[in-house]
Amino acid sequence: MTNLIVISFKNESQAIDALHKLAELESFGDITVYEKVIVKKDSNGQTSVIQSDSSEGLRTLSGMALGTFIGAFAGPVGLLVGMMTGTLTGAALESDYFDFSDDFESKVMDRLQPGTVAIIAEIYEESPDFVDNAVAPFSATVLRSDVDYVYDEYMDDQIEELDEEIAAERAKIKSAAESEKMKIQKRIDQIKEKRQQRIAELKKQQKSTIAKIKLSMEEEKKSRLQHRIQKHQTKIAALEEKLKHLEHH
Repeated sequence: MTNLIVISFKNESQAIDALHKLAELESFGDITVYEKVIVKKDSNGQTSVIQSDSSEGLRTLSGMALGTFIGAFAGPVGLLVGMMTGTLTGAALESDYFDFSDDFESKVMDRLQPGTVAIIAEIYEESPDFVDNAVAPFSATVLRSDVDYVYDEYMDDQIEELDEEIAAERAKIKSAAESEKMKIQKRIDQIKEKRQQRIAELKKQQKSTIAKIKLSMEEEKKSRLQHRIQKHQTKIAALEEKLKHLEHH
């Protein structure tokens, strides 16, 4: 099952150590991490990105403005961070494309108090025990929501095929010789990059569809207003005629 997971910590060093534990689990073939980011809420309640992960590896982004960062994530990680901070344009509308469990976002907001650091990640896990046990020594709290791509546009055959490829490669790691594990992980990273690109393409298509719907709604609203104006103008014209009639008598 692919889950959106939020793991909160008391400080940055704990979060970074836990991130290494997640990487270790992935190297064992126990989980697949599609995207991950570390965010921190300061004493003023402002959230910033500390580190993010991409196909090029972990990047330190201390103090980076979220508004310039969110676009880099096409999936639920960026969506949730955007919803949390209000920096994602159209977040309220786009949130309909993900089936977060009831009150998941409010729970995240409650847990991410000033001074808190959190890992937000999209992870495939056959059991929650792997991640939970790995972060337990850091006194972390873990929240999960099943990532269910509600619209057909967001879950298509290509993504399913890529997920199956990743699962097959992950299974190989468990029995592979050490010399082969790095090669397998490299293949997994390449497939994950293709997956991310596909989701980005679908997100672009989705935005185009939303824009068309909004335009259609605007046109319909304009039409209704024009019809109402016309009706009022007809009434005014009739009243003016009555006024003229009274003035001539």
